[in-house]
Amino acid sequence: MTGRSGLPAGIVSATLLGVALLQPLGAKARGDALQAAIAAFEQRGFVIRREHPRCAEPQLLGLYVRSRREVVVCPRGNQLEPLLHEGWHAVQTVCLNGTPLLGSEVLLHQLDRRDRRELERLYAPTQWPREAEARLMAREPLDRYLQALDRACTAAPPKALKAD
Repeated sequence: MTGRSGLPAGIVSATLLGVALLQPLGAKARGDALQAAIAAFEQRGFVIRREHPRCAEPQLLGLYVRSRREVVVCPRGNQLEPLLHEGWHAVQTVCLNGTPLLGSEVLLHQLDRRDRRELERLYAPTQWPREAEARLMAREPLDRYLQALDRACTAAPPKALKAD
């Protein structure tokens, strides 16, 4: 007996079942990486919140609470990259006094065309270095990201508050 696809019904079912079984593994791995990143931030004195009134904004994935060691990650989509991106904005402000760690040449060389277009369209030129660096840092493997964070934030962090 064949299904609508023309393939035997058992093959289509097995393929769909196999895809369904693989998806939670990917989600679990992403969830584990997110939890590891949250724990690493908290160990370094940052507060990570999962809820904020601005999370009601449909396009907002996360935000950095200015002048504090606090990052909000809205509970939707890939939460790891927004955590690392907004976390790097916290590092830039709190640890680097608003100055990017990477030089402009490095940033321009590593940004792809899409990122450059978005920066030109969405940000004032004075914001480009900070935004470009946050985008690039969010794509780094977690261990390299945390090494850069530790280099940038050499002072002992204050005791972290627990997220609500």
